[in-house]
Amino acid sequence: MTSDEAEASLILFATYTARPELTEDDQLFARALERRGVRVRGAAWDDPAAAWDSAAAVVIRSTWDYHLRHAEFLAWVDRVAGATTLHNDARVVRWNSHKKYLGEIARAGVAVIDTVFARAGTAVGVETVAREHGWRDLVVKPAVSASAHETRRFAPDEYEAAQLHLERLQRERDVMLQPHLTSLAEQGELSLLFARGDFTHAVRRRSALVEGHPMPKSAPANAPATARRCAERVLAAASAITGVAADALLYARVDLAPVGDDFLLLELELIEPSLFLLHAPDAAEQYADALVRSR
Repeated sequence: MTSDEAEASLILFATYTARPELTEDDQLFARALERRGVRVRGAAWDDPAAAWDSAAAVVIRSTWDYHLRHAEFLAWVDRVAGATTLHNDARVVRWNSHKKYLGEIARAGVAVIDTVFARAGTAVGVETVAREHGWRDLVVKPAVSASAHETRRFAPDEYEAAQLHLERLQRERDVMLQPHLTSLAEQGELSLLFARGDFTHAVRRRSALVEGHPMPKSAPANAPATARRCAERVLAAASAITGVAADALLYARVDLAPVGDDFLLLELELIEPSLFLLHAPDAAEQYADALVRSR
């Protein structure tokens, strides 16, 4: 194999310094790619020695500290996108990295969890927001966040603590307030996974804000037609907003909450979502095919 061929067959999975190795999920993904003649290596996104331009493509996978260094991460995204093919597209990553995208999707006519944004340094009263929106238990979290970082749930008798949490976060960042839905406590989230816009599998996930529930942390699930339609509306709205077609997204995870007979959007994960391939090994083959086709 020539050096050019070797470089053409290399794909780097972007990780982070605290855990530079591939996750179990991504090892499945990597093995599926290797069966297709592609070499896969992990590299921490902030590793100055990483030669991103030596790879045919870079796939953002477990950059799980990006929210702590948001501006630095976005600068890295732009550099890599200028050197090779980045998945997902840099425009999508930038847009999806701040939860204000939820408001844009809602304005596009998609059912989205009720959300109030509190910009850094602005005065927002937790009790007033809860009263105006008819909330009881509520959630306060950063608008740029991952892995439930600084995300806390508060009952009505804890609004004073919620206000203090909000104000502390607001000293440095934008913050968001949402209700904690009863359905999440009872049924968890339903996550629908897509490869190049094609549905691959679904997973039911226990809410990170519910303690002591017998529901497993994650498990394979069926996706009813109403959930599929909701997720497809979410992806169509994201495409219209960003200008990046759903079938140009290597991966997408749409996290939904059941509400009556329908669903509403909790989050759209387009940067570094867990794909839960351990629950659906065949899906690793679908993602590998999708990635090979895009090169």
